[in-house]
Amino acid sequence: MERALNYLGQLRIYSYVDLVLLFLSLDAQPRQLLGLSCLWFGFLIHLEWQHRDVGRLHWPWPAWAVPSIAGTVLVADPACVPFLALAAGYSLKKRIPMLAAISPLLNGGLKIALIAPLAGADAEAVLLVFVLMTMRNLLGDVRDAAKDAREGVASIPVRMRYKKHTPLVYPVGLAATSAVWVALAGLPWWTWLCVVAVQALTYRLTPR
Repeated sequence: MERALNYLGQLRIYSYVDLVLLFLSLDAQPRQLLGLSCLWFGFLIHLEWQHRDVGRLHWPWPAWAVPSIAGTVLVADPACVPFLALAAGYSLKKRIPMLAAISPLLNGGLKIALIAPLAGADAEAVLLVFVLMTMRNLLGDVRDAAKDAREGVASIPVRMRYKKHTPLVYPVGLAATSAVWVALAGLPWWTWLCVVAVQALTYRLTPR
């Protein structure tokens, strides 16, 4: 059970439910939802495969290759190419200092590539998603500043000499983006409460 929870935590269910809301707000069809989910989990597992953080069990390479290929086939859109390229660049942020400095932009970019195949992804939606996801990823770097400083990861907060442990800043940002997607989708307010409850229940499963 402990091993299963470790792997489950690495899949970050708290951020996945936020993405599902985003996909629904942009009129994702069932096949697209499945394909984009495969691409997302392929990205996360590849990220863990590259980073090999302390306290997290290692994944075999087929665990990220299979969903990535399946997602590309299901989505069948040219946007899969920049998504995979940006995902690969983001996974190297702990090895290449320049990528660590621009990692929020890379994350925002890969989210744009992820939503590009959706019918509702017009110019305004793309800009909104890029800005919010970039800012939220930066909040993740603020949260991880103490850990990144110890490991020599040159993120923006570390470069600005911020090295404090700030655990709550990212969950707050996550709940905020979920509220935006609920509003865009025209879903009832209790949907947001359910999503935030899932986020609260699953956030601590990720070993940090």
